[in-house]
Amino acid sequence: MYRLYGSPGSASAAPHCVLEEVGAPYEFVAVDISGEARDPEYLKLNPHGRVPTLVVKGRPVFEAAAICAWLADRHPEAGLAPANDADDRGTYLQWMMYLTNTVQERMLQMFYPDRCTSHADEAPHVAEKARERIDEAFGVVEKALKADGPYLLGEKASAADIYLSMLAGWYEDQKKLAQSFPSIDANRKLLAQRPGMARGLAANG
Repeated sequence: MYRLYGSPGSASAAPHCVLEEVGAPYEFVAVDISGEARDPEYLKLNPHGRVPTLVVKGRPVFEAAAICAWLADRHPEAGLAPANDADDRGTYLQWMMYLTNTVQERMLQMFYPDRCTSHADEAPHVAEKARERIDEAFGVVEKALKADGPYLLGEKASAADIYLSMLAGWYEDQKKLAQSFPSIDANRKLLAQRPGMARGLAANG
């Protein structure tokens, strides 16, 4: 059985939804991320004290994108990742890396601008610039979905779409998201119709 350590609505949301999609038994363990202090026992699993962390047979795996990709590969029957030799495997990995390394990183800069500067008075400017860069990054995803969608791999949903759904849910102005990035909004709504995804979204509020 899998054990997922997380907090509803946080970066554990995507792995949570993937677990529901693959249909494997799991236990969700809530981690309080409201403050700086972390349980010393949890720090043994994740040295940064962040969520998510997935534990399988006593072995921890952290980083949300890594967990999603690993689960998708471990459960090929769920169809959430192309096979290693499939033509669209590279595209799938491209989007998984882009979403975590580019989109998510810019969102974290917006949410936590004080972490990006040593001068408190610069934090608002960091957040403002991050918002611009988030829209730029979402624009790249929007263009791809508009051309080849409704999913990032065309007609087939993957773990990359689940990850995108999580990040789109973090977007500050949901009305603006729907207006400026209609293909991303349509992708989310289509994905939410899947039973496993719907359960995962409900668990994350």
